[in-house]
Amino acid sequence: MLRILPMNCYFPAIAHCSDTHDFIHIADEGELGEHHWHAGDRLIDGTGRVHVLSQGEGEGLYWRPLPGLVCLPELNASLRHFAAGLGICCIPKLTVRSAEEAVALIAWLEMQ
Repeated sequence: MLRILPMNCYFPAIAHCSDTHDFIHIADEGELGEHHWHAGDRLIDGTGRVHVLSQGEGEGLYWRPLPGLVCLPELNASLRHFAAGLGICCIPKLTVRSAEEAVALIAWLEMQ
């Protein structure tokens, strides 16, 4: 169970699941409780802020903000891997120029 919700996270956002490498569109903070999270999952908002799900010894899961912004080349590689698993064509051309574009892309992919 989540003990602490992310601070300074702007929604919509995307979650990158550490165990499956899937992306999930998160429309608002309330939607965070609808998913089964694991330590190491990352939440990326449209401004590029990243929060990683951590767990302290004997404590519940909590979102810990990372310094800096998301690394776009790393994000693009992860998005290409995810899209390939969905059977999306033209994977090499898939490139986002911002975290905001990544959030919109995942929202669009979920509607397909």
